[in-house]
Amino acid sequence: MRAIGHDQTWRKLTAAYDGERLAHALLFSGPPGVGKSIVAEDFARRIACSADNRPCGECNPCRQVEARAHPDIRIVAVAAGKKEIGVDTAREIKRFTQMRALDADTKVVLIHDADRLSVAAQNALLKTLEEPPGRSVIMLLSETPGALLPTVRSRCQRVQFAPLDDESLRAVLLQQGVEADQLEELLATAHGSPGRALAIRALIKDGEFTRLDSAIAGSETDRYVAWVNLARTLDGNESEMTARFEVLEEMLQQRLSQAARATDGNSGELDRDLRRLALIADARHLFRRTNANRPLLAEALALRMSRI
Repeated sequence: MRAIGHDQTWRKLTAAYDGERLAHALLFSGPPGVGKSIVAEDFARRIACSADNRPCGECNPCRQVEARAHPDIRIVAVAAGKKEIGVDTAREIKRFTQMRALDADTKVVLIHDADRLSVAAQNALLKTLEEPPGRSVIMLLSETPGALLPTVRSRCQRVQFAPLDDESLRAVLLQQGVEADQLEELLATAHGSPGRALAIRALIKDGEFTRLDSAIAGSETDRYVAWVNLARTLDGNESEMTARFEVLEEMLQQRLSQAARATDGNSGELDRDLRRLALIADARHLFRRTNANRPLLAEALALRMSRI
């Protein structure tokens, strides 16, 4: 599935590959949910595809890439229950690139959330990034490329992904089955990210958006109940909790925007929301980087926010 809104990036990648000018290490960076993964996996399919109109999505190599079963394409991500990609995986990537390609012209390694490579793993990859053996390309995907070692970043060609414009975002959401009456609300809160829009849509559908809003709105009038409810609503599995953190940040940002426009705004409340926003950002970073207990993290965040 071609990512909508990134046609220019796609043309540059394919032209560089076809002209044998593609860098051997690429760093795809940009906000979450804007299409980096779709472009990267589609590009891997194009490299492996055996049809004239690449990627066709129907030939055996394309299906193998889709099923994570192509012998020359390796897709790496943080393992379930883990918070980082370890050094053993980096060494396996090195061995993989040293082997001769079996079916495709080029061996491909795609690393999701590359900023979650451990320091040891990043160091182990340095030589491979600088001088990959044989004909191969390594794509690193990251929302926070600054978390990568400078030595890693310097060995990669940056491919920057921007948020989608409203027209492209609308097209993606319609393609994903979003109802027309929800489009404008999602466009206003998604900040150009289809992934963010779909996460918010799921929360709205499940009623969690309303519960989060009620917890924030009631934080001054019924503090204890409001913050207990917030802790319960935030808890969930990794993807659910990440989406809830993002939605909570969005709500506070909206409150801050409204307060900034108001002529009789409460400076004390504005300061409290700014501090709460910083706490959420810290909690989200801790959650992403460590094996923190999810219910305890949610409770600790709600307690700290209640004390502001």
